[in-house]
Parts: sequence; structure tokens; C-alpha cells
Amino acid sequence: MLISARNGHEAENAQHPVPRPASAEDGPVYRHDSQTNVAVARVAPLHFRKATKHNAKVRLAITRVSGSGKTYTLLKLATELGGPIAVVDTERGSAEKYADLFDFDTLTLESFSPDLVPQLIEAAVEQGYHSLIVDSLSHFWSGTDGELDQVEKVKRRLRDSGFAAWREITPKHNRMIDAMLGAPIHILVSMRAKTEWVLETEERTGKTKPRKIGLQPVMRDGIEYEFDVCGEMDQDNMLQVTKSRCTKLSGGLFPKPGKELADILKHWLGSADAPEQRPKTASDEPLMPAELSKGRGDNGRGELLASPAIPQELTSIWKRMCNPRGVLKEFVGLEAEMERLGGPTGVAEYCRILRQHGVDHPERFKARQPARLCAKDVFGLLEDLRRNVRENEAQEPLKPTRVVSEAGISVEAG
Repeated sequence: MLISARNGHEAENAQHPVPRPASAEDGPVYRHDSQTNVAVARVAPLHFRKATKHNAKVRLAITRVSGSGKTYTLLKLATELGGPIAVVDTERGSAEKYADLFDFDTLTLESFSPDLVPQLIEAAVEQGYHSLIVDSLSHFWSGTDGELDQVEKVKRRLRDSGFAAWREITPKHNRMIDAMLGAPIHILVSMRAKTEWVLETEERTGKTKPRKIGLQPVMRDGIEYEFDVCGEMDQDNMLQVTKSRCTKLSGGLFPKPGKELADILKHWLGSADAPEQRPKTASDEPLMPAELSKGRGDNGRGELLASPAIPQELTSIWKRMCNPRGVLKEFVGLEAEMERLGGPTGVAEYCRILRQHGVDHPERFKARQPARLCAKDVFGLLEDLRRNVRENEAQEPLKPTRVVSEAGISVEAG
């Protein structure tokens, strides 16, 4: 029997009932994607907030030719920015030659896999450093076990021309960049430059002399887009800003850069003091996991109330989720707390929330933002469990205590 396309479509739709509007008593609402056969959760309404700049951190890169003073410059800038300094030295301890001029801690590497960078940033954050200098980032591209080295190894293993190899290495590069962009500390890096000699004529003497100039940074194409400020240093210790999100620095020239450049950066990044808050209205409140109110309306359903503010504990969790290891660590802590307060039921709810966000394990998250949204939902349920525990403890009746009177008679008190 033949049926028309229209009738066939109606017959297919008849197998999937039209969803009714969701109520507060319903669980998460899903829509069915017939093309991918995947259930997609309906997210909460998106909420924009007023843009502010508060205690931001800079990502700065200096491209240089050899002998231009890039290590000294990075140490000088980090010192002027303030706070403890950690240096990742890829050039066999060359940074330690400045130990008599600057106060910093150093770590020397001999292998330069891009997988190390998120670990280095996490270690620097946990150990309380305010600035991390990577001198130089080019080694993670062209050094031992760097990206190019790993690509060649994969090509030999797979007998591939390069496409499959880059498909395997590119995610490592992206995780390295994500870790630098998400770090809650200043990230200052140097990069080597492909160099070339040019002949210049001196105006004063008319003589011709060779001069070494820097060209493209030794790193993956487009790396300069990832930084707030990029500059090139020449052999005269002159820094030319080639890219900047700070308008006062755009196109600037800084001979032997130091305090002047750092002061501009500090002013641009904003004060460490919290900005003055304007009075909040209902529309200003950030979206948080909604909870059912204890009261009941006339319709018999609990009313949805938004949490009034982002708890400091959740904010701290989000900050620590700056790389895959940090994401996994925070979820392990959340799961342990859910199990402590809710037992097997708490763990089951934890796993249910993960599945709602499309993963069966925290390490499956491909980016920080989906992981943070999932952590927000887990944290919301965790707060409910904590509230229930406090209420149960408050409702426990006081046990009577027995005291002995002066006459030696035991009586109950309270």
C-alpha cells in the first residue's frame, strides 16, 4: 500500500506525542533530534550581564632574535606586575643568570610536549605564583617532543603523509592554548623568530652594515591571536608592539621596556580592588540552578525561584577548572561530597546530572564551559543536600540529661 509523503510524515509523528508544556514538578525537558537520534536538554534562558574588567590577567608574548634581551625584559615586566614569579626555562638554565637581579623560582625542562603546559600552569597556580614566564614557547613547537617532533613520530607510526598525524596532535595544541587563556595568573612568553640578515646604510657615515631582523615567530601559525599583547624586540633592546588589546600600547615603541610598560598594563588590567557595585534588580541576578520553593501556589506546583547570587564556593570551583586536570579534580571532589551527604542516592544523582550534560565521566568534556555548567548543576543539588542535613539536625529533639541532686536522687533535667 502506497501512502503520500504528507500522510507518511503524519504517521511518523503519531509515534511521537507532542510534548506538553513543562511544569516546575517536571524533571529536565528534552527535545528529540530525529536526524542525530540524540536527546538534547533544553537549557535555561541565556542571560547577559554588564561587562566589567576586574583584576584581569595579561597574556603577553615577545618575539625576538637572539641577543635582544627577551629574558631580562620578561623578568622585569613580571617583577613590576608584582607577586611571586615562576619561570619555565627551556634553554638549559639561561634564566638563572639573572638571579642576582630578580627574585624568581625556575624549572628547567629538557622535554617539551605541549601536554606539559597545562600541568605547569596548574602547578604555578597551586603554589601561589602571580606570574608564569615560559621562556621560550617555541620549544613546545620545534623542540624535543614538541608538536613537530610528535607529528613526525605519528607519521612514521601510521605511515601517513601528515593529515592523520596533525589530527592527533592538534587537540594537544588546543589544550595548551586553552590552559594559557584560562589561567588565573599572568602568562608571559617569549618566542624565537625566524631571522634574516639585511644590509643597512648609516645616514651619518654612509657605511653599509648588516643587521639581523626577526620575521615570523617559531610557533604554529596564528599564535599571536591568542595573546592580549604581542611585540617584537630587536638587537637594540627596542620593543615594538605589533598587536594589542590595550589601545595605549598599540603600535608603541619601548626602548628597554620595564616599569613604563608594566604601569600601562596594570592600569589597563584594572585595580585589584573590587569595583563598586550598583544596586541589583531582579533582572541583574545571575542564572543559577533553579530550586522549588517550599510553599505551594494555588496550582499545586512549587514556584521556581532563582538563586540570588553565585556562591563563593562555586566561583572558586570554576576558577580551578582552568584545564582538563582541574576539571577532573573538581568533579572528583563534588562526587565525594555527594556520596558523603547522600550515600548511593547522591552518587546516582551525580551520575544522572553528568548524563544530562552528555557525558558519562568528567574527562569526556571537550571544553571548560560545558564542564562548568555541569558543575553548577551538581553544586545546586549539593546545596540542597546540605540544607536538608542542617534542617534535620535542627529538628532533632534534645535528649534529657540526668543529674544527681544534693539528696543523692537522680532526676532528669531539660
